Amino acid sequence: MSYYRRLATLLGSDPAQATADDVRRLLKNPQAAEDQDLDYKLTAHDTGTAGGGELAKDIAAFANATGGVLILGLQEDRKTSIPVHAAPLPLPDGLRRRFLETLASRTAPIVDCQIHYAKEAPAAGGQAPTGFALVMVPPSPRAPHAVTGLNDSKDGTLRFPVRSGSATRFMTPSEVETAFFDKQNRRAQREERHEQLLAAIVKEGEINSAKRFLAFVKKARLVLTLVPHSPGDMAWDQQVFKRYQQQVRAELSLVGESHTTFDTVEPAPFGFVARQDQGSVRQVTAVFADDGSSAVEYPLSVETSRGALYDDDDDFSGAVMVSSGDLTMTVVSALGLLSRHAVDRAGAMGGCSIRAELTGPLTREPATDSASAAPRPLLLTSASMQWASTSRAAQSGAVEIGTFVEDLVQPGKALIQAADLLMTRLGRQFGQVESVYTTRDGTLVRGGRFPDFPPGVFYDWANGKGLDVQERVN
Repeated sequence: MSYYRRLATLLGSDPAQATADDVRRLLKNPQAAEDQDLDYKLTAHDTGTAGGGELAKDIAAFANATGGVLILGLQEDRKTSIPVHAAPLPLPDGLRRRFLETLASRTAPIVDCQIHYAKEAPAAGGQAPTGFALVMVPPSPRAPHAVTGLNDSKDGTLRFPVRSGSATRFMTPSEVETAFFDKQNRRAQREERHEQLLAAIVKEGEINSAKRFLAFVKKARLVLTLVPHSPGDMAWDQQVFKRYQQQVRAELSLVGESHTTFDTVEPAPFGFVARQDQGSVRQVTAVFADDGSSAVEYPLSVETSRGALYDDDDDFSGAVMVSSGDLTMTVVSALGLLSRHAVDRAGAMGGCSIRAELTGPLTREPATDSASAAPRPLLLTSASMQWASTSRAAQSGAVEIGTFVEDLVQPGKALIQAADLLMTRLGRQFGQVESVYTTRDGTLVRGGRFPDFPPGVFYDWANGKGLDVQERVN
């Protein structure tokens, strides 16, 4: 990841995949000295109250600054801060669990981190393997994080540690107040950016309303917006735009569906807009902004309880159904589409905010009565549009999640986990307990009874990308 770039260079690999030999390369390397993004401890923190407070302080300090990595099993020279001694430590599962439980109980809000074991050869006799532990802490959009009860669990005093060079100190009251003020401002800026992206999508629909709206009125509408926490910068001119134009026109709005490329890419005040032709199956519209933020709108086909698309003589009343499988495939596709713009064109890295809004088709055509054309209630269905997986119809649902934008660019567990979180939160607004076709650990689920929803090409794409796919047992 971008905020571990220095360590990745020193290790010669991603810190999350480092081996014990990779870690040993840091020894006596002047470039590996402790600094803002790197800290060493020879042993794991003690299990007592004071040890837990020290652990919470060391990790929260990274989260409150620019992020970094704490490596357990290496000792630095106190004068030069260069690692000079290695002492591989036991790496039982309980160590990782203790660290995470400590953060859950001693930091507020809870600090997120990832703990990787760089293992040596497993110990004989079923003992825990030895090696080095890498505690990777990203910069946190929820900062500032406080540590509670630094040396005494009954002490309710909040202290806000921050990494400062190769040391850790506590923020002054003024710094804490400023950090909270900045946090509120960042949140307000993201709120405004999401609304601007949504308005841009609506405006594009209005520009093309004569050609699009009669088709749109009979479809549900899914809009996703992505806003990086730290904006990128997409500098472009005529030559660069032509290159981007070719790239976007080769993009698939739906993974595995070769016929879903964009047909038109045009410059716009905020960046550029991409559309599919009015005769296409989807008629997807996407807007890509200069700062790496973006939005995409998908019309989704619906059916009535009769199991057929409603036609011109439908009375436009009652709930209609949209397939959870179709929705899942669309969400996975959209996350990849939006994140690639943020990372590849605008150079955005780190955390991002993603919003999704699902709205039912209109109850009447706007040409007839635009003032009262309200969304029609939706039900989510699982497979073959025959079995409703929800207990509640709703006209619309909107959710927001946070994730790391670079984790979504390449198909992998992180992409499916983000889709699962989004689908679960969105589905609950329609009475669905959890995502039907994804799992929390990043696995896709293929329905056993109705294997074609999502379509088979979606699973063909997943298998081709090495994603985990499991069969559902009905």
